[in-house]
Amino acid sequence: MSKAKILLVDDEPDIIETVQYALEREGYTVVTATNGLEAIGAARIHVPDLILLDVMLPGENGYRVARTIREDADAGLYPHPIPVVLVTARDLSLDPEREKMFKEFSRAELVVYKPFDLDDLLSLVEKLVRNLEAAPGE
Repeated sequence: MSKAKILLVDDEPDIIETVQYALEREGYTVVTATNGLEAIGAARIHVPDLILLDVMLPGENGYRVARTIREDADAGLYPHPIPVVLVTARDLSLDPEREKMFKEFSRAELVVYKPFDLDDLLSLVEKLVRNLEAAPGE
């Protein structure tokens, strides 16, 4: 079985390069975008299995991008749900109510805080992909 397709969205070239290399080394297909509108277009064209989405992006922020992707999924634009993992340097974990509000608005599965450990991120991606593969009807 081939590995999943991941949409990696970040406006920092070093993060794109590092994470893309690590994901591809693990066998994933990686599509990248560097701003919010590009991310929405890439999701519609490439239909990824998982999205790693920076929050602070030029144009549309990651919260709005995630919500748009969810609305597209609700409208039947994708053949399967696409889990979204928000990646942000703005640590909201110290403000649980605000974190909950942003997660509910964006409808993201998880939030990962920068700086992140690359091995931990790869483990998280692997776990989410395994859950997708185990989903009924897939």
